[in-house]
Amino acid sequence: MKSSSRIVGAVVLAAGLTLTGCSGGGGSAGGAAADGTPVPGGTLVYGTDVQPQAGGLDPYVFVGFANQNVVDQIYEPLLTKDDDGEIQPLLASSYEQVDETTYRFVLRDGVTFSDGTPLTADDVVFSYETMKASGATQKPLLTTLDTVTAIDDSTIQMTLSQPSGAFLNLVSDSGSAYIVSRAWYTDTSPEDRQRTALGTGPFVLDQWQDNVSISLVKNTGYWDSPKPYLDGVTFEIVPDEQARFALLQQGSADAVWLRDASLAADAEVQGFTTGTNAATRGINLYLNSQSGPLADERVRQAMSMGIDRDSIIALAANGNGQPTLVAPSGDPAALAPDGDTSNYTRDVAAAKALLTQTDDPTPTITLTYASDASFALDVPTYEVMQQQLKDVGIDLQLQALAWSDVLARYATGNYTDMLAVPGVYRPDVSAYFTSFLSPGAAANKVAAEPAAEAADLLATLQGTVDPDAREQALADLEDYVAEQALLLVPYTQAQRQEMWSEDVHGYTADPYTLRIHLKDAWLSE
Repeated sequence: MKSSSRIVGAVVLAAGLTLTGCSGGGGSAGGAAADGTPVPGGTLVYGTDVQPQAGGLDPYVFVGFANQNVVDQIYEPLLTKDDDGEIQPLLASSYEQVDETTYRFVLRDGVTFSDGTPLTADDVVFSYETMKASGATQKPLLTTLDTVTAIDDSTIQMTLSQPSGAFLNLVSDSGSAYIVSRAWYTDTSPEDRQRTALGTGPFVLDQWQDNVSISLVKNTGYWDSPKPYLDGVTFEIVPDEQARFALLQQGSADAVWLRDASLAADAEVQGFTTGTNAATRGINLYLNSQSGPLADERVRQAMSMGIDRDSIIALAANGNGQPTLVAPSGDPAALAPDGDTSNYTRDVAAAKALLTQTDDPTPTITLTYASDASFALDVPTYEVMQQQLKDVGIDLQLQALAWSDVLARYATGNYTDMLAVPGVYRPDVSAYFTSFLSPGAAANKVAAEPAAEAADLLATLQGTVDPDAREQALADLEDYVAEQALLLVPYTQAQRQEMWSEDVHGYTADPYTLRIHLKDAWLSE
């Protein structure tokens, strides 16, 4: 298969980015500056679906999307990405690549943590050493990072064990590269780090009422003054989609986000400003190929051939989805599936034929998924899959658990057959594979032989610098995962649709669904 025939490319992300500035009758989000000079003050109430789960607010322990969207208001990385995906300075005012494996970063002057202590190179060294040692999310992404040293109080040098085309993308990612205070982090217990926080970001944790709300207040010493303009942001935790939308309609919330695309359409008709993120939420089904029925690759392949992805999108997701491989279709580097993708097109006869060659031609497979209200829209996907797989002789048993339990199983690799954990945008295309292919990764339940080959392919993708060679390396890895059926992704869709009232100005929905532009927002007087 030629990779060029499968490129989704930057066009898809560009479409998503164009949508982030569109609006309903409430006015254009992209033109908020036309409303006048930002007005400081006020607390923006944002209706959200779930509070931080496993790992809480500890930036090196959490594993959930809900965690990241709060943590990102408090902690910051050295670099960031703008809405066009271009790397920009953040805590580092500049950086340079000294040679093919050496990078230097110069810290921005005047940056302090929210307690007033200055950010130093020593904090950055400590942060990266901690990421490498214990980060649930970060560790697999930084395997090529060899040494981190402080040249002086404001200069950091990082040396890689080999060239990496992914490294700067990882350094610019909020989810894998937050900088913490060495003193605070080491003096605070692991339990307290999950319920308290100290960062350089625009907001500071004020109060967390379990399953009710999380209140943040302005970091008055923020380096990018006069931002944030708001006195604070309160995330009201309302799992039910209709109830959350009602908060916006009633004026009890200034902004909300929803997964239900039909409600987002209603919001636009009713005059609310809407923003759409790129399709980066993969419905990821992690497979245990080390034991049980899925240890036989023929069972995994039969399962992949037994589902009809287009029908699932139409019937279970109300058309709100796109065909995808492991890298979600909304990522600019993603490759699209085609007729040559192994085990991708539904073929009931071929699936049955494979199963007749196994020890059990009618296997029972358990799929564990989150039962919380905020994941209710995913359940029809699993139910349609269950019906489709009956046609090939697979009995798919559905096991519903609380999201916190699903996350715990994902973080420890403690699941039986299949585990549904929706994916999120990652800073580099290789990062979509690390959680289940990197040696030692918690969710890696791939049997030894395919795991070794997949790890080699992943290492090639991570280490390749030339863009064309990276594209081919990605194609080779996607082909192998599809051939071995090491991960199933029925489709991908936008993480959330955001909407806000006419009283909110200066805010846009970023393509990464991190709400990073809350520091730019302000409210009408």
